[in-house]
Amino acid sequence: MRRSPLSISRRGVLGLGAAGLLMPRLARAEAAAADRRYLFIHCSGGWDTTYVFQPAFGSSIVDMEADSTEAEVNGIAFVDNAGRPHVRSFLETYGGRTCVVNGIEVRSITHERCRRIMMTGSAEGQTDDWGAILAGESQSRQLLPYFVHSGTAFSAQYSDRIVRVGQSGQLSALVRGSALTNNDGQYRIPSTDRSALVNAYVRERMSALGGQSAIATAAGSALDDVSALEAYIDTLDIGSYSLGCYQMDQHMATVWDVFGLGLARTALIEYRGWCSEGWDTHANNDRQALHFDELFDLLARGIADLDGRTGAAGTPLADEVVIVVFSEMGRTPQLNGGNGRDHWTFTSAMVIGAGVKGGQVVGGFDDSGYGAATDFATGEVLAEGTGVSAANFGATLLALGDVDPGETPPLTAVIA
Repeated sequence: MRRSPLSISRRGVLGLGAAGLLMPRLARAEAAAADRRYLFIHCSGGWDTTYVFQPAFGSSIVDMEADSTEAEVNGIAFVDNAGRPHVRSFLETYGGRTCVVNGIEVRSITHERCRRIMMTGSAEGQTDDWGAILAGESQSRQLLPYFVHSGTAFSAQYSDRIVRVGQSGQLSALVRGSALTNNDGQYRIPSTDRSALVNAYVRERMSALGGQSAIATAAGSALDDVSALEAYIDTLDIGSYSLGCYQMDQHMATVWDVFGLGLARTALIEYRGWCSEGWDTHANNDRQALHFDELFDLLARGIADLDGRTGAAGTPLADEVVIVVFSEMGRTPQLNGGNGRDHWTFTSAMVIGAGVKGGQVVGGFDDSGYGAATDFATGEVLAEGTGVSAANFGATLLALGDVDPGETPPLTAVIA
């Protein structure tokens, strides 16, 4: 296991071997941990965990839907509702590959700060998010290491690993050179012959300098990357993207294309709810039902697509992929006067796919809606002790990808 740039000292095999938690549980061999690829799906705005993840029907404090009930499918207890059929159908089909982590604490109630904490484990500005660290620590070199299809990524040490598509297709325009013509300046794209002469000159200068110049080496690598990307740019759907209705499965398909070609280790998609309304329901909280039903429908479509694909090594791509679905915060246990819920510091997340011990819920909420103390080795809720933080959740993702999380203990119960 390689060391994260944030680590101080190793935690002695991270306790991952305890109680046989590392024994493989899937029928077919998965990719090695260091080769796992991650898709992060950020549900922007703060989802209401009581609509799916938090069946708090016995609580006198937490407001629950009158027409919902608690159910269990594939070992996962959840909030069942006839108006959200895709939640149940998803768990029936993919619950065995899914781990729900409940009661994650983010210690803030502002969107930007919570987003940073949930994605980096820290409120400090100079931190990389989990996707950047996993891409930066990869043993393999990719052309699009951290493929940010949409959403906000955080970087410090690994800024050069982040490749943003751009909502108007900026990535494709940069590779093709047409970005020069899509602005107010009077620019012309150099001819193919002239570009070839310039590139040849740069390569000659780089060769003459050898390894003595970091700038020359970087310039040569950039030329190699652009030349390689040109071979893919017309076959990959990495142009502009839409955040309208029912788009997320198409965005997932783009990520599978990129992963299947071995071009990226991690990717980020922002999902803004039903028809991009957003999850920030300070009023009309029942809109969360639409968001969750569409989310689980599109997740199922995306995973069904993934299951039919082959990776660059010729093995099933699904055996390489981890899907992380999260929101930056939760919502208050009680409804406000506008039939909405305000910002809350405890939330849930799902981890799906390769290396994940599915069919379980790790952690939980107490009767007041706070995150419960949790046994990190078993995932069980404790009467007292330490709850799950965003840093613990991130440490789990790093450990799952063979990156040392350092002093922050991971939830070993998540890792099969």
